[in-house]
Amino acid sequence: MSVMAQELAFKIRARRFISSIIHFLWMLRYRLIYLLRGKVVGARALVIRDNEVLLIRHTYNEGWYTIGGEVDKTELPLDAVKREIGEEAGVKALKDPELMGVYHTTFGKRDDYIFFYIVKEFDLVDSSSPEIEECRWFPFDNLPMDISPSTKRRIDEYHQRSLITGKW
Repeated sequence: MSVMAQELAFKIRARRFISSIIHFLWMLRYRLIYLLRGKVVGARALVIRDNEVLLIRHTYNEGWYTIGGEVDKTELPLDAVKREIGEEAGVKALKDPELMGVYHTTFGKRDDYIFFYIVKEFDLVDSSSPEIEECRWFPFDNLPMDISPSTKRRIDEYHQRSLITGKW
């Protein structure tokens, strides 16, 4: 095996190792938060360009999702969603995202509220997040097979193929 091939193989193994460590730490954090927290507020966004949607794949979870995360204690949901789309996907909103709805989930013994936004006016900038494996644009009529059910429901609601129920 050539030196270049060995270096490439080492880099691939190192990336997989680092991803597995991040996954382990993220899941540990996730479980600890479940034990210690009360209600959590989240902010997520559907980022739309022409007839496409930007979805992300996490390093710690299977499938494709909308972009977002937890609202910090001193933060407004609007500020949180702008921060999250920038950190996770390099999306810089040029105009305040539009609130589509507020949702509630009790999945997995959670009691969370999610503010869900639509982002249509933005610039793309370089970004890197250890929790994001991949960002990709998908045409609305060709979504990935392993899209999360909640992400699919939000897209259907956006296209008015289903009613907004408030249930995540």
